[in-house]
Amino acid sequence: MTTSVIGAPMPKGKIIIQSAIDEWDINKDYCADYVIVGDAKLILRQLIEEVKRQNVKLPEREGLEDEIRRVKEEWLKEWMPKLTSNEVPINPYRVVWEIIQTVDRKNTIITHDAGCPRDHLAPFYEAIIPRGYLGWGHHSTLGYSLGGAMGAKLACPDKTVINVIGDAGFGMVGMDFETAVRERIPILTVLVNNSGMGTYFEWTPSTSKLSGNYSKIAEALGGYSERIEKPDEISPALKRAIKETKSGKPALVEIITKVDVDFQTKYWKDL
Repeated sequence: MTTSVIGAPMPKGKIIIQSAIDEWDINKDYCADYVIVGDAKLILRQLIEEVKRQNVKLPEREGLEDEIRRVKEEWLKEWMPKLTSNEVPINPYRVVWEIIQTVDRKNTIITHDAGCPRDHLAPFYEAIIPRGYLGWGHHSTLGYSLGGAMGAKLACPDKTVINVIGDAGFGMVGMDFETAVRERIPILTVLVNNSGMGTYFEWTPSTSKLSGNYSKIAEALGGYSERIEKPDEISPALKRAIKETKSGKPALVEIITKVDVDFQTKYWKDL
């Protein structure tokens, strides 16, 4: 059994090597046996050079790729009922699946907000270009994704830039959507609206009573917007919104979903 912490569950009896650029991150979740402080790219390059210098004989990789592929397929099969769910209100995993099936990942940068948008998107979205996915692990500031998406669009104006945010996150920073309109920063905001603050319903009941029509807010601020309530409406709405961003207009697609925090019970527990 492991000690329950905020982070990926890790069995006891393993040697832990932690590499981090910030010394304050050391031993934050688990006590490390060996610590390396520095830039990850430089560290990995040095490790590769040292392995070559020592002429270390690496384990045989025969069958490893097949094993990884098999494990991934089994895992994805387990989640497919949620990813392809026809539930109404919409299952948030269906939103993630529709994004994956709809966007051109070779020309897309995607980022997520804190809480459920992160936990739903991060395990399934596979970026196939450098910096095609901007994520930051477990902790993040609620509402950050909107500004992050604008920054990414300014850095890569030729890319479709999407931020996935919840209604609570948009409640924190939503008026900054007007900044995107005013400065003509054509991002796409996918707003997953479950009428509350994700996993906090039980702990802070008042957050389970959020309300508002956020697509109307985006429209009032000068952007393109749609409000979606059925699963088969998601992909067409995303395509229309992306088309609007290509014409230079920020867009918001609000998707009404149920609450699904299955990731909490499946993986964030003691092994």
